[in-house]
Amino acid sequence: MGGYAIECSLKSLICYEENANNFKDTSVFKQGVKGASLHNLHNLFGKVPGLQRTISLDITNKYKDAWHIITSKWINNELRYSDKLGYEVDSTKFIHAVEIWHKLLLSKQGEAS
Repeated sequence: MGGYAIECSLKSLICYEENANNFKDTSVFKQGVKGASLHNLHNLFGKVPGLQRTISLDITNKYKDAWHIITSKWINNELRYSDKLGYEVDSTKFIHAVEIWHKLLLSKQGEAS
């Protein structure tokens, strides 16, 4: 669910920045981000220049490291639909990374964390 939370938060931020109530009303959607690419975190991230700036200015690498953890685990359908058990340490790292990014994405929309 953590990967979905980031996906939905990215879409929400795109809507927020474009003052749209529905993702289908955004320029991102209208430019062809559809189908499987709607779930690709790298594609969605690339549509929000402010996030790229945030990562480049983060001297602690907190956001960059968390983003790497999220995107390395949330690849296509591998994690979403896997029937394999994971490792607790990996799950804990993933959840922590999701918390970091979810708070960041909410703060970009003026939401309290």
